Amino acid sequence: MEEFGIQEFYSGRSVFITGATGFMGKVLVEKLLRSCPGIVHLYLLIRPTPDKNVLVRLQELISCKVFEWLKQNQPDALDKLIPVNGDVSLPDLGLSLSDMQELSDNVSVVFHSAARVKFDDNLRNAIDSNVKGPQRVANFCRQLKKLKAFVHVSTTYNNLDKKEIVEEVYPASLDPQKLVDLVDSMDDQLLASITKPLIGNCPNVYAYTKALGEQLLLNLTRCDEGTLPLVIVRPSTVTGALKEPLAGWIDSFNGPSGLVAGVGRGLIYTIKCDEKLVADLVPVDFAINLMIAAAWNIGTNDNSVQLLIWLSQSHQMGGIQTLVHAGPKQISFNEIMRYPSIELRTNWLVYQIEVAFYHRLPAILMDVFTRLCGRKPFLTRLYNRTHRMMSCLEFYCLHEWNFVSRNPVQLMAKMTSKDRDTFNFDVNKINWETYLESYVYGIRTYLFMDDSSTLPAARKALRR
Repeated sequence: MEEFGIQEFYSGRSVFITGATGFMGKVLVEKLLRSCPGIVHLYLLIRPTPDKNVLVRLQELISCKVFEWLKQNQPDALDKLIPVNGDVSLPDLGLSLSDMQELSDNVSVVFHSAARVKFDDNLRNAIDSNVKGPQRVANFCRQLKKLKAFVHVSTTYNNLDKKEIVEEVYPASLDPQKLVDLVDSMDDQLLASITKPLIGNCPNVYAYTKALGEQLLLNLTRCDEGTLPLVIVRPSTVTGALKEPLAGWIDSFNGPSGLVAGVGRGLIYTIKCDEKLVADLVPVDFAINLMIAAAWNIGTNDNSVQLLIWLSQSHQMGGIQTLVHAGPKQISFNEIMRYPSIELRTNWLVYQIEVAFYHRLPAILMDVFTRLCGRKPFLTRLYNRTHRMMSCLEFYCLHEWNFVSRNPVQLMAKMTSKDRDTFNFDVNKINWETYLESYVYGIRTYLFMDDSSTLPAARKALRR
């Protein structure tokens, strides 16, 4: 193992990636190209849209800021990207016979990160992506002649009816395949009426279907057709990058990024949250490093199944509250609605009163003023979307779990000192106060596109 490091493992191999155009997918593609220069090809499964083919979507992908360093320093590396027309929601991933033949002959490592992460999604869509999707990718993997590792990206936030979650796949209350068949036989109205009783104590269909996807994959690895070199990686709440490819880089308002952005702009004043509970956060580059190392580990040890839970360093919700109060003094956002502040409430009545006075009433007054000025009102509509997002996160802000995670520690111990530096995922070395400030700055820079040159004027507006 000391002589056959991670870079050597990927050298001369080709990799297949689903979800490459997503947040984690972009970081994975960039990291593999930059840190594993011996890789032959990265095949990216990309779904075409009515007005964009896969070549156009590939160009949009590499135009992202995360690839700027590669363009300047390793431009030839981008030639290794090969877009593959397909979709995880289609039989055989929608691959043509010629593409399937090429992938079968060349691919050694598969990363499956494509998923639907909408908490308020309907059950049919969630099952199609998060249960059937992994099944289709697993069947695809069985056709690969050189397969060494199949990495499936799941989440720590499944099986949330348990207070302690360990590194194992918990048995589902229903057989996943039977549930898939049942859902396929129902119309949308009937399925909607039984969704809540079906998911039971799960807070949403996302958590429910991600757990089912794990169980289905485990069943497939034990079937008569032979085992798959499967690794299930469960990141916790994935946030902006610590260092790579850009400090603080983030590309969506999902999860805590939306809350921090709303507070920073003075839009959100109160949220339903217990400040005494622990928030588990992991920078995206640490989660990606773990995925890359996990594939190397199973690919060099010929293990049949390995389950890894990724648990980030715990960070108190109260610490985030402190950051939001202090952070804007150094990292002020442009066009703020009012001075950024936040109250974390557990009392339902107090929370509803504050929502009425600090969210809904200002929105109504501002929209009335906007309409009188002859412009289209927008703030009430924006608050409605914000409250829907906050209601999806409410369950996670009022509960906490103990994630028992040992495999990542053992994996780090197997790595060479060089690999531990290049593919670091040791969260104990993170300075969380510095990181969270960088994260807020990343939200300002990469989500709101506020240039650093505007900071002095933003700070002046904040003081005013």
